[in-house]
Amino acid sequence: MTGHTTAVPVVDFDRLPADWGHGPCILRGLDGVDAVDTYGILRRIGAAVRDGTCRRPDDVKVFTVPQVAAELGEYLPGPGESEFGPYARRVSQSLDVGWSVVANSAQSQSTDLYRFARDVFIRLRGTERGLPAGISDCFIVAGSYASGPTRIHKDTADVFLYVAEGVKTMLLWPFETLAGQAPDDCDPGHEYVALGIGADAVDTPPLRLTGGPGDVLYWPASYWHCGESDGQPSLSLHLATHNFRDMGPVWAGAFTRAGLGAQAPRWSTTERELAADALTFGRTAASAATSAVHQWSVTRHSTANFEILPDFPRCTPPDWQQAAGVRAAQRTPVSWAPDAADPNTIIVAVNGRSFRIAARQPSVSLLSALDNLAEGAVLSLDAWRGTDGLPADVVAILDVAYVAGAVDAG
Repeated sequence: MTGHTTAVPVVDFDRLPADWGHGPCILRGLDGVDAVDTYGILRRIGAAVRDGTCRRPDDVKVFTVPQVAAELGEYLPGPGESEFGPYARRVSQSLDVGWSVVANSAQSQSTDLYRFARDVFIRLRGTERGLPAGISDCFIVAGSYASGPTRIHKDTADVFLYVAEGVKTMLLWPFETLAGQAPDDCDPGHEYVALGIGADAVDTPPLRLTGGPGDVLYWPASYWHCGESDGQPSLSLHLATHNFRDMGPVWAGAFTRAGLGAQAPRWSTTERELAADALTFGRTAASAATSAVHQWSVTRHSTANFEILPDFPRCTPPDWQQAAGVRAAQRTPVSWAPDAADPNTIIVAVNGRSFRIAARQPSVSLLSALDNLAEGAVLSLDAWRGTDGLPADVVAILDVAYVAGAVDAG
């Protein structure tokens, strides 16, 4: 049943309510998303798949209704297909059925997309709910269909969907509406679950989110959903932040390295709960295990929980002794925290790179200043420059931040 219409709230991103994960909405003010070259990134993904250089080949899939054999490389943009429309028409003519291409880990092909999405998720940390603890990811969906090939399913991710081309409609049902139809061996609260049915097989009317080019649709992880369209080509960019992370394997690995037995797994829903876990374990676990998990946590924090990152250009750091300042290439360039196992040591992480330094005042004050920088802001280095120039630890922090793509000389 798809004919019912319910009013959908329109929410400004800068004024997200405290419970921003409460329900679906049309989102305004996601500044910068229209500058992301969504189709250009899809073209790079297509080239990587054909060249055999795609870092995770299973991230890219073709779905059709009805299902037909599809050679992946053939249905991705080719070298000469510089515009989305002609590419989509070619695939539609070739398949002659409804289709969609889903390309996960899209941020691995674009430092600009990674920085933009990371910025969005870092801003969510300041809300009452905080940023979910699970993996963050970006994926692109290109297709042409009337009814979504993936049918009704439930993910574990809150999703921000930017419509780059065409029209996108998502049909959504609250968790409790369809939870009873999930297979007995599934846990829809913590796992991806596909029901294998379309909207016409459901008696409960869905909530409809529809957007055209430039619109952003949002729905939380608790909603079952599927897509429908007008049969014309569409292209969308999705920013997904997953709600759950099982810390069991992380602790198990750390405990094993520390010569201890593993603790029982546990689902966590927000970064704040992960921090509480770390404190709880830190009171009872070996310091080596606590320190290892703490470094993992700070490292993930520096990426806003992205696991797959782009390759930042290899470069030699500038001579910071001669530099007047440092410019932030992204919001909150560094993450840092005192080591839970050794308060005299600081864990520093930048875009997934992490290291430890002594907890001395010049380093602490520099990290505090970098931690609060907005993208493009310039920080003068004069406050850390003594008669012998910048301290070695300060230079080490700046070197790693530069190589990791988080700062430039200002």
